[in-house]
Amino acid sequence: MKNSIKIMLISMTVILSSCQKSDNLFLVSGYSAENKTDVMLCSLNDKGSAEMISGFTVGDNPSYFTFGKNNLVYFANEVDSFNLSPGGGITTLRLDEERKQFVRESSVNQGGGGPCHITLSDDGKYLITANYGSGSVSVVRLNPDGIPKRVTDVIFYGERSHPHMTLYNHRKQIYYVSDLGLNSIHQLRLDTTIGRLMTEDVPYLKCKPGSGPRHMAIDKKNVNLFVINELNSTISVFNILSDTTDVKQTVSTLPEGYQDTSYCADLHLSANGRKLYGSNRGHNSLVTFAVGANGKLSSPKHQSCSGNWPRSFAISPSGKFLVVANERSDEVSIVSIDTGKSDKVIPSLKTNAPACVKFLRK
Repeated sequence: MKNSIKIMLISMTVILSSCQKSDNLFLVSGYSAENKTDVMLCSLNDKGSAEMISGFTVGDNPSYFTFGKNNLVYFANEVDSFNLSPGGGITTLRLDEERKQFVRESSVNQGGGGPCHITLSDDGKYLITANYGSGSVSVVRLNPDGIPKRVTDVIFYGERSHPHMTLYNHRKQIYYVSDLGLNSIHQLRLDTTIGRLMTEDVPYLKCKPGSGPRHMAIDKKNVNLFVINELNSTISVFNILSDTTDVKQTVSTLPEGYQDTSYCADLHLSANGRKLYGSNRGHNSLVTFAVGANGKLSSPKHQSCSGNWPRSFAISPSGKFLVVANERSDEVSIVSIDTGKSDKVIPSLKTNAPACVKFLRK
C-alpha cells in the first residue's frame, strides 16, 4: 500500500512538473528574410534552457504582436505597403494548442505605414497600432470572433512624429501613446461605440527635448508612469494622478562614464512592481532598478544581455529569467536574474532578427 501511494505521489509530481513546463511557452517574432521563419513558439524549463517547438512564416516583418481571445495572436507588419495598398498590416494567427502549431486566420491593411506596436483595447473590441513610419495611430475593429474587420480611425501627428507604443491607464480610462519624434506622450480616450480616439483636455505629457520616449510601463495602482527614452538613454518617472502631470525623476540607464553610442529599447516591471528592467542597445546590457514606495528608482545595476542589440525582452513567469531578443546577433538569449547567484547566461536560440518576445500566460 505504501509503495502504491509512493508511486502515485511520484506520478502526480511528474504530471504537475510537466504542466508547469508546458505553461512556460513564449513566442518570438521579428523581421522577415528569405527562407527563414519569422515567428517561433518556444518553451523554457525551470533551469533556464529554451527550445524551439514550432515555427511559422508570416512575412512582411511581423515585428511586434499581442494576444487576443481564443488563442488568437495579432502581428503588426512593419511595412509601408500591405495587401497592395499604402499602410502597414495586421496578420492574425491562431495557435492550435494540441498540435502547438499556428494557423493563419486573416490579414488586413491598418492604414498607417510602419506599425511597430500593437495592443488590444481594454474592452477587447479593437486593435490599436502605433505607426512609427507614418507618424500615426490606427484603430481597427474586431468582429465577434476576434478577427480584424475594418479601420475605424487613423490619427496623423505630422512628419516629425514617430509613435512607438500604446499603454492603457485603467484608473483614468485613457491611452498613452509615446511619440519619439515629438518628445511627448499623447493622452487619448477611445470611443468604443464608433472606434475613434479623442484627445484629452491635457493632450500630452511633455518629455525632455531630444529624449525620444519609446516604451512605457505603469504600476498596478496607476500612480506612476515609467518611460524609457531611446535617444538620451534615460528613464523618466511621471506622477499621473493629476492632470498637471510632472516628471518626478529622470535617471540614466547607462553606467557612469560610459561614452559610446547606445539607445534604449524595452521596459518592464516585475510582477510585484518592486523592480524595473530596461534594455540598452549599444551598451548591450540589461539595467535593473529597485522601485521605491513613492515610485522613485534606485541606482542602476547592469548585466550583459548576451548578444547584440537587445530590442525586446520578457520576464519569465517564475521571475528568475529574462528572455532577450537580440536583434543584430540573430538570437534569443536567456539571462538569469536570480539575485542569489552571479549573472548567468544560458546558451541562446538562433533566429533571424528577433524584435518581440512574450510569454503565453493563462
